[in-house]
Amino acid sequence: MLQTKKKIRALVFDLDGTLYLSGKAYPKAVETVHQVAKQVPVYYLSNNTSKSPVFYKNRLQRMGLPLAKGAIISALNLALDAIQKEGLQNIYFFANPEVREWFLAQDPSLNLQSSIQDCELVLMAYHNSMDYQELCELSWRLQRKTRFWVTHTDLVCPDSNGSVPDIGSFLSLFKTAYGIEPERSFGKPNPEILKPLLQAYEPQEILFVGDRLYTDFELAKRTGCRFALPLCGETTLQDIENLQKNNEEIPEIIVDQVSDIDFNSLIQGLI
Repeated sequence: MLQTKKKIRALVFDLDGTLYLSGKAYPKAVETVHQVAKQVPVYYLSNNTSKSPVFYKNRLQRMGLPLAKGAIISALNLALDAIQKEGLQNIYFFANPEVREWFLAQDPSLNLQSSIQDCELVLMAYHNSMDYQELCELSWRLQRKTRFWVTHTDLVCPDSNGSVPDIGSFLSLFKTAYGIEPERSFGKPNPEILKPLLQAYEPQEILFVGDRLYTDFELAKRTGCRFALPLCGETTLQDIENLQKNNEEIPEIIVDQVSDIDFNSLIQGLI
């Protein structure tokens, strides 16, 4: 007897490489998300912490994507919650100025550019406007065995000209230079990032759509959510073939782009 699939009751979309690239929407992506949002709640989850949630809110609104309250899920919020729970105050926040400003606006009591001597925590976001002095400042604090957290561990960030180094690449630098690795990472594939949704829905009622295997697909596997992989971003058919050759699990749904996913059938529980 065939087992009936649960109806999808919530959609979570990755952004870069899934709905758009370098801020330019993929064909029919915006229209497709609008159709889905008429039926079930839609959320957006990106590991890219080079910009604040306010930036993403404005970007998605400009692109015409549907945006309900609380729809943007960010590792920055998770990191801030952890800092507040542990009562940390003196932090060296390696991040773009706009992200530091947003963080400070959420909690003005924080010192985000703590001295080497007073620093309780180094928090690293995707800082793509850094200079070498900032890299040195971060390194000096890490060498003192200061606690070290990162917003995510992506190796690269997609760009229309080709991928560029992300936090994961910098982590290789610190491991090579000092043998140091982060204590915590908050973004995908950490299941904590989806905790609020998993409290509202069963995992099989959530469909996550993303283009990357080691973050997006891995998050779906760790949480038990269903997963759809559009091949418009990082992952290629060759990557899927390699998984099959190694007898590894492959994504349930594989399509060329988001607009090719049969969302109606998924929401009705037909597939």
